[in-house]
Amino acid sequence: MIENKINEIINSNLELNDEFITLEEAQTKFDLKRVPEGQGKIRIVRIGDYDATTCIGQHVKNTSEIGKFKIISSHYDQGVLRIRYKLQ
Repeated sequence: MIENKINEIINSNLELNDEFITLEEAQTKFDLKRVPEGQGKIRIVRIGDYDATTCIGQHVKNTSEIGKFKIISSHYDQGVLRIRYKLQ
């Protein structure tokens, strides 16, 4: 089940780190359609060796701070899957 896999990853106590890269470098590695225009440097948040993504928000230092992941609902329409969840 997806919840179990996500909670397994959360419980792995992965550290989160960030770095800033140029827009040109980010364009070759990430989908930037949600990044506001006019950005010179792009912030990349890395979750251990598991994932890396662009972000402008705040983050925990370690996945152990997140709590338990629970799916509330899901909906698939016109090729788009939306999942609502909460962290306990």
